[in-house]
Amino acid sequence: MKPPTPTNTKPRKARVGSRARSRGNRPASGVSLVEVLVVLAIVGVLISMSAPSFRRSLEHSRADIAGANLRAIWVAQRIYWLEHRAYAGDFVALEEAGLLDPTIRAGTAYYAYAIVSADAGSFLAAATRIGSAKWSGQFTIGADGALAGRVTAEGETAITPAFE
Repeated sequence: MKPPTPTNTKPRKARVGSRARSRGNRPASGVSLVEVLVVLAIVGVLISMSAPSFRRSLEHSRADIAGANLRAIWVAQRIYWLEHRAYAGDFVALEEAGLLDPTIRAGTAYYAYAIVSADAGSFLAAATRIGSAKWSGQFTIGADGALAGRVTAEGETAITPAFE
């Protein structure tokens, strides 16, 4: 004898054009491949739009660090002048007096620092942009504390340190 079968049960048909459903009326969890690809395409476009401004911001921050290091050299030179009534002709004299951090003389991967000239009445220190095929230029600071110069690249506006 056959077991009784309910009269109102029919085999379910797969719906065409809609997501598969599981456990009653709840949609199946997960995302489709098309949705993942759309999200990846949008993220790729956003990244490609932000990359140039990020590179410029990075170069601007490097210029700000160079300006800050030149200010540190200026402060060290002013204190050295108060003690010796002349400006130091090189970084070694400032370091031996304990006025300047030796890492500034070593420079960075982006700027090389030098005391261009110094005597009893004035001095000139420079930070020259190195290590870049795109950006070039120099910042200088004198005994008056005025920071001058700029870094440029073809197709870009010039960059100067943001603080005075």
